Amino acid sequence: MKKFLLILSTIIFLSSSICAAEDLRFIDALDDTGYYYDAESVQTESDDVFKVRMAVIKASLNRMYTYDVRITHTEKTYEILASKILSYDTRAEIETNDNRRPPRNYSDRSEMGQMVSLILYGK
Repeated sequence: MKKFLLILSTIIFLSSSICAAEDLRFIDALDDTGYYYDAESVQTESDDVFKVRMAVIKASLNRMYTYDVRITHTEKTYEILASKILSYDTRAEIETNDNRRPPRNYSDRSEMGQMVSLILYGK
């Protein structure tokens, strides 16, 4: 039921608001948290490196977290370039962080791995 309510509230959110992400695509959900990427934000830097904006929505906390991420597919690493925390209901910016974080590894079975697979292969 929680997953259904999360998806329903996200559909309402996507159809009724303007936010940093232009074309949010659903990746997965876990409990009250939904994972998305902005299809319009994907920028290819080379054969195995691309940038993308991700969004994590925690409806129960009334928060939306967006991340600008650089992914190096062959090395299975990602680097957060910037992030924002927004109020889920009003989309008001609560916090912005433009500090780059060091690259981190991801596995194919992680949320990040699922996102990379969706972007690169459509599955």
